[in-house]
This record gives sequence, C-alpha cells and structure tokens, in this order.
Amino acid sequence: MSIQLHKEFGVNPTISQCFICGEDKNEIALLGAAYKGQAPMHMCIDQSPCDKCKDYMKQGVILISVKDGESGNDPYRTGGWCVVKREVMLRVVDDPKLLDKGMMFVPDSAWKQSGLPTS
Repeated sequence: MSIQLHKEFGVNPTISQCFICGEDKNEIALLGAAYKGQAPMHMCIDQSPCDKCKDYMKQGVILISVKDGESGNDPYRTGGWCVVKREVMLRVVDDPKLLDKGMMFVPDSAWKQSGLPTS
C-alpha cells in the first residue's frame, strides 16, 4: 500500500478515535494528501469500534443519546451512554436486525422517558 504525500504536511498523521466512545484507539492513520490541509491531532476516520467498545458489545447493545430530530450516520450526541443486555433490547425493538451493529442512537425524548442515565 502506498501513500501520496501531502505537499506541505508529508504523511499527515492523526490519532484514530473510536466512532462509538470517542476515545483514542492507539492507532496512527497516515492520511497524506487524502486530507486537505493539516490533519487534526485526533480524528474519527471510520466506524470501527475500539477494543473496549467491542468488549461492551459482547455484553449487550451500546445505547447513545442524541438530540431529537437528528438523523444520519453520526447524529449530534448529547452525552448519555450505556450498555443494555441484548435480551432486554429484544423486548423493546420491533426488528432484531436493528441490534446487529451492537450500538444504537436513541433520541433524547425516548432516552428521558426510559429513565436511562444521563452522562
């Protein structure tokens, strides 16, 4: 695999962060010219979980609170975060395939109604 160097920043490195928890994954990504400008010191470059989140996913489904009305692959997160056993989640969701990713975004209004912990 080769990398095209950035004219000003060379290999243009960044420390990869977990898409789920936001913590550093102890990986350095060399972005080179693929990133316009200087890469930030820390950056989420993909949706793969860190080792800690993988362990949480083995225990259940990670729920993350998001602002009401947000949509898409990376909605605005509001700080709530917990792990719920898969068996419990199967009683709550209509389609079990929703749990296949091992994590779900939950709108704040539903989060508050459920009594899940905030931050």
